[in-house]
Amino acid sequence: MAGLQLSGLASGMDTNSIVTQLMSLEQAPRTRAARQQVAVQARQDALRQIDTKLTNLKLAAGDLRSAVLWSPKQIVTSGTEGVLTARQVTGAAPGGYTVSVSSLASADSRTYAWTPGGGSLSVDYKAGDAATTATKTFDLTGKSLDDAVSIVNSDATSPVWAVNVGGKLSLSRRETGDHATWGFDASGPAVGALTGSRDGSNAAYTIAGDAGSYSSHTNVATDGLPGVELTFKSPGTSTVTVSAPAANPVDVAAKLKAFVTAYNDTIDLVRSKVTEKRVVNPTSDADAQAGALFGDASLSGVLTSMRQAVSTAGLDALGVKAAAIGSGNTPDALAGKLTFDQSAFDAAWAAGPAAVQAKLGSSEASGFGQSFEDLLTPITRAGTGLMDQRVGDADRELTSLKDTLAAIDLRLATKEEHLRKQFTAMETALAASQSQSSSLASSLARLTG
Repeated sequence: MAGLQLSGLASGMDTNSIVTQLMSLEQAPRTRAARQQVAVQARQDALRQIDTKLTNLKLAAGDLRSAVLWSPKQIVTSGTEGVLTARQVTGAAPGGYTVSVSSLASADSRTYAWTPGGGSLSVDYKAGDAATTATKTFDLTGKSLDDAVSIVNSDATSPVWAVNVGGKLSLSRRETGDHATWGFDASGPAVGALTGSRDGSNAAYTIAGDAGSYSSHTNVATDGLPGVELTFKSPGTSTVTVSAPAANPVDVAAKLKAFVTAYNDTIDLVRSKVTEKRVVNPTSDADAQAGALFGDASLSGVLTSMRQAVSTAGLDALGVKAAAIGSGNTPDALAGKLTFDQSAFDAAWAAGPAAVQAKLGSSEASGFGQSFEDLLTPITRAGTGLMDQRVGDADRELTSLKDTLAAIDLRLATKEEHLRKQFTAMETALAASQSQSSSLASSLARLTG
């Protein structure tokens, strides 16, 4: 506080302590307003969390009828992935194709005696053209074999890899393929006699019913099955199956699972908020935050509407079911959460994908996806939706409380200043009175003496 303060110098009282205690009594309204501010902030935070969950749930419902989900796709599989894997690159002819891999692609390999002290090393190599040879030269003068290996391998333009094999320089072509069109040879003072050699080869394969045979300079091939890319793993035979264009049941099942997860997450969050009880007469911020949405009627109504929408949609046939209650009334069942039964979905899909699509909806026809979106739209709509309106109401309440606290703080500061001035004036008057009394006593003593 500004100004002179005399804390009990004349009266002997601890006036600072008295003022502090008086002000603590005056603080009660502020404490109540501050606790209310914490409670409103907790309510707003919870509403925002629920709004996010509901928005995610709406998006998950929209995915069930999206054009992307229901657009025709082809599935390409390999019966023996240890022999080869297959993937679609463009539209492919439906059917089953037996592919026999007789050999895998390999790379040229050459091993040379190393000349101590190095020298120049020239690598003559081909890159898909038997008639054309390019040359890459390395200056390895004065280098050890290990240094030479490092120089060759660190050069991004090098056509070969280098390895020190028992004091000899082993070079391997970075590209696989037959020696005639993808091979190499090395020469120069850095290397001596050729001590080992293996020519590269192409991958070779046939397709049943096709009179020709195919080869690829790598173990990835696109010839023979237009629209399909084959990656060879080992020699052997595998059946490549290409489905007719249709929606992918794996994708549809994944979207249903995602909807169930988003639905259950929303149920968990909303129920946790509307069932968390308030603390009567809160004494801390944690107490004030508890039960911010306890018994909230509008949110309970949202849960009821969601449950009714799911229960009347007939999604059981697609594997989306309410959690089983059983003999023990499980928490999930009592909460109204959902489960996904893959076998039930598979049976429904086998009976007819068109019926599944009709149930869930598409860009051409309305179904569960659209109806559930329509249910959540007025709740989650930006700006005018129920959740945004309630968040806005909390914002205005917080602004009002902030103003209230500012006014209380100003009143308390004024009150404290007034009290301190009163006690200072009292101490000043007492000090003056005591001084005058002492003076009179001294004068009287002198007179009587």
